[in-house]
Amino acid sequence: MARAREYGATRREEAAQVLAGGGVSIRIGYAPGLIGGVGALLGRYYAKVWGAGAAYEVMAVRDVCAFIEGYNPDRDLMLAAYAGEVLVGSIAVIGRASGADGAHLRFFLVDPAWQGNGIGKALFIRAMAWWRERGGGRMSLWTVDGLPVSRRMYEKAGFRVVERVSDARNTVLRENIKMVLDLPAPGY
Repeated sequence: MARAREYGATRREEAAQVLAGGGVSIRIGYAPGLIGGVGALLGRYYAKVWGAGAAYEVMAVRDVCAFIEGYNPDRDLMLAAYAGEVLVGSIAVIGRASGADGAHLRFFLVDPAWQGNGIGKALFIRAMAWWRERGGGRMSLWTVDGLPVSRRMYEKAGFRVVERVSDARNTVLRENIKMVLDLPAPGY
């Protein structure tokens, strides 16, 4: 549990300093162009890395649209990293309909040209701190095998693998990995 606390509110100031020094800002919620921007980030990245095509990008944009259409700022969080007015990263917490899997961490990606500058870490830290501030509970995410940097970040925060499924859901055959994190009740 000590690892999970490492990504708590105490690290937010550090993350903000990293971003401020690089001219990157993190914005909360919807902004014009966000839906298409997140879809474009995901589409370009997975096309380049794994050859995913239009079917994947359409699926990703539909998922982002559904999230934004039902956005509840009390239970959901959308964070977007911008270099000036250019979207360079995103992450979302979908908490409004959390069931047995808890809240879902989604749409987490930093443009490869901006990776290695602390943007992904800052987005992740802020998203996790936001969820904890609301009482937390279980959080889950799906990722794919072959993303070692992301997986290390999740595991360092306390996420553990609970399921593996090989499928072509993202238009390319991959080993999909479900990870969960059980956050302690407030005060522990």
